[in-house]
Amino acid sequence: MQIEERVYNGDRAREVLENEAFISAFASVELEVTEKWKNSPARDEAGREKLWLLLWALKQVQSALTTTLETGKLARMELNQRQSLRDRAKDWLTQS
Repeated sequence: MQIEERVYNGDRAREVLENEAFISAFASVELEVTEKWKNSPARDEAGREKLWLLLWALKQVQSALTTTLETGKLARMELNQRQSLRDRAKDWLTQS
């Protein structure tokens, strides 16, 4: 993946992770599933397992978005460093 794509994807991930609607929906689903899991009967092992898997999947989505965000931040830093090196080289060449 090109560095510009990583920056773009990171910016999109940040938009999602900082979006109030996403934050609220994520918290609501997590709370609802957790409550169902806590209140499930002891004999319903299969049901609890499905709820646990749902929570796991929810965390995986959040983790993937966070990883994409961090990758984008690093890519942006790399682009800035490249630009800084170009600018310094340009200044050095014009001073010589």
